[in-house]
Amino acid sequence: MRRLISKFLLIAMLTVSGEALGLCNTLPALALKLPNSVETALREALQIERIRLDGAIETKAGELYLPLLPISKISTKKIFLKAVFPAKDAPDFLLFDNGWCYVKVLVLGHDQTILALDELPVHLRKSLISAQFPSDLIVPEHFFVEPSLKSIVNNLAVTIKRLPTKDSGKPKHSGEVSSSYKNGEQTDEHINKEPCILITSPATGKVSLLSFPELIKIIEFPTEGTPSGIAFALNKVYIADQSKSRILKLDPYRRAFLGQITLPKRSTPKDVAALPSGKLVYISENLFNDVAVIESAAGDKLLSRTKVNNYPGRMAISPNGKLLLVLSVPDGKVSLLSTQDQRYLGVVKVGSLPNGIAISADSHIAYVSNRVSNTVSVLDLIHQTVVNSIQTGAGPTGVAVDSDKEHLYVANAKDNSIGVYNTKTFKKIDEIKLPIELDFPGSLTLLPDKIHMLVSSESTDAVGMLNIESSKFEKIVSVGHNSDLCLWIPALE
Repeated sequence: MRRLISKFLLIAMLTVSGEALGLCNTLPALALKLPNSVETALREALQIERIRLDGAIETKAGELYLPLLPISKISTKKIFLKAVFPAKDAPDFLLFDNGWCYVKVLVLGHDQTILALDELPVHLRKSLISAQFPSDLIVPEHFFVEPSLKSIVNNLAVTIKRLPTKDSGKPKHSGEVSSSYKNGEQTDEHINKEPCILITSPATGKVSLLSFPELIKIIEFPTEGTPSGIAFALNKVYIADQSKSRILKLDPYRRAFLGQITLPKRSTPKDVAALPSGKLVYISENLFNDVAVIESAAGDKLLSRTKVNNYPGRMAISPNGKLLLVLSVPDGKVSLLSTQDQRYLGVVKVGSLPNGIAISADSHIAYVSNRVSNTVSVLDLIHQTVVNSIQTGAGPTGVAVDSDKEHLYVANAKDNSIGVYNTKTFKKIDEIKLPIELDFPGSLTLLPDKIHMLVSSESTDAVGMLNIESSKFEKIVSVGHNSDLCLWIPALE
């Protein structure tokens, strides 16, 4: 036994002084070596009693601070303390420019301890979620983290559960996640005004919110349903839950569900679309063969229902807000509906298994991908007829159009590529091969800067950001589940 203890102490001592002995690459790291500048800054900010071998800090006041190290190395020559929250004289969170974080442990009572992250600003939370606990961290007793922070846990035995509140015994709306807490109680004070990205995963029942432009997953909302179409209107996100015949309402700035619009049983809503003004929201009720119209500006009241072609699915509204296009997948048709008086205008035959829609900026042309036909139908919306058919790769899914560049982008799911076509000549001008992380691409979402495009994946857990000018991916991030649709959420004014 003495031999084992002596051997352990020797390894620990060698690890701490590994730089001097040149053994850092040959012995297991049983201690976390703090950079000198990090330790100096910590001693200036905290009244340190001792620094544990796992890098945790114990203060003279009995407080405990846990370290988190960046997942990706951040290049920096001189390390300095970058941010302290909420105040230098009483910090809960410390961030260094090399990506290291230190967070105070908070005792809730009832033998529960968590990280003191109440009202942590979004830009600091992004740094937190980009880091992880050291693999040899000594986890405090009765310690847990919320589901939105599970990425920081690493491989440690840490409990994942929601922060208890006074109302924790009451039933909540399915998937409800509160944005902030104060003294263990839910608050509604913290509003995140930055733009963000929302993605849906019908296969897993999850909706995730990503920061922009970093694409870091901020929070994950379990819906316990089948989230399909999404639309943004009047600072709210409307999510079609097809398996539970409802529309979930989400506040992306407070990061909390607001309730739901209950639809008739077996209506099976496939998609939602909103006018540019946000005043009306349209819902395709698949098994009822109609489109429900909701007045979002009047408390989400039902305005009308309009019969369309059989089994309505994906929808799109023209940029001028005058026309709604509704795909009928089994029939290979597109229904047209006037948003002026909610009147059914007619139907246009396209290819087999229509999947995605994109409409030109002038609202004159629509592009519909046909997954089985391996084509994109070009619709003249003024004359309501198909004027061309573009041959694509195998299994076209998402489509996006950049009218300024006269480029049409088509995701070929089976070829794992994106075809680029000229919208004047309809000829292919480029083909972008996708990395294996984005296997079977789904939707294409052109961002407002018209330089970047989001690419979802139906078979992997990644989402990519493509620079369409260089045809290179700037980011490919794991979100923990496959993805269907991506929605851009603008900054809150």
